[in-house]
Amino acid sequence: MKKKLKKKYFIILILLIIFIYTFFNLLIWFIDINNNKNLYNNLNNNVINKQKDKKAKEKELVTIDFNKLIEINNDIIGWIIYSDKINYPIVQTNNNDYYLKKSFNKENNTMGSIFMDYKNNHFNDLNIVIYGHNTIDKTMFGSLRDTLKKDFFNNSNNNYIYIYTKDKNMKYLIFSVYVIDGEIYYATINPIDYKEFIKTITKRSVHNFKINVNMNDKILTLSTCYGNRGTTKRMVIHAKLIDESDE
Repeated sequence: MKKKLKKKYFIILILLIIFIYTFFNLLIWFIDINNNKNLYNNLNNNVINKQKDKKAKEKELVTIDFNKLIEINNDIIGWIIYSDKINYPIVQTNNNDYYLKKSFNKENNTMGSIFMDYKNNHFNDLNIVIYGHNTIDKTMFGSLRDTLKKDFFNNSNNNYIYIYTKDKNMKYLIFSVYVIDGEIYYATINPIDYKEFIKTITKRSVHNFKINVNMNDKILTLSTCYGNRGTTKRMVIHAKLIDESDE
């Protein structure tokens, strides 16, 4: 009888520990979500300036104060705007792990940051690869899963991704969206056989964008996890550079 009671109490203790651990992690997660939203709202209000374009009434001219951003963190190399959900600074350091659980100001946060692959030479390579977490609340790169919906691109604005740096502004046109098991191929920075690379990533798309991409085009790749925690699946978006202008 005593052995049975001991076993019962042991099981209860283990379950209690698991419950406390899970509750603690959920609490941290909710706190980080709230902190993350406040952090980026404050940042956006301080560094982004939007003005109506006199030549095109429906378009806004965006300027980013990179001097302020660099004062916060000199790892900030750019800014990404996509759809109505993604509006974040881009950071880069000497590895792809540091910013997985660090905000743009280097504070601990499970939401992480939007960061460029450490192997990229700023925005000069054939394939610029940018990563972000696929969050439940659709912050960071969590909203990218909407691009899998059939009617998402009926809104023409959803076809374009904008990147801003201290020196230039870039506009990209999406040509491929897909989910794939973990691999490093799509994140190849300067593919040796670039023609084959373009052909492969274009054919993978769940949508037929009918966009011509050739050897002279530079590509932007957005990558995020897809599925439950620990998944090896990745959701990938490829876009080609169609416009580039000096700041």
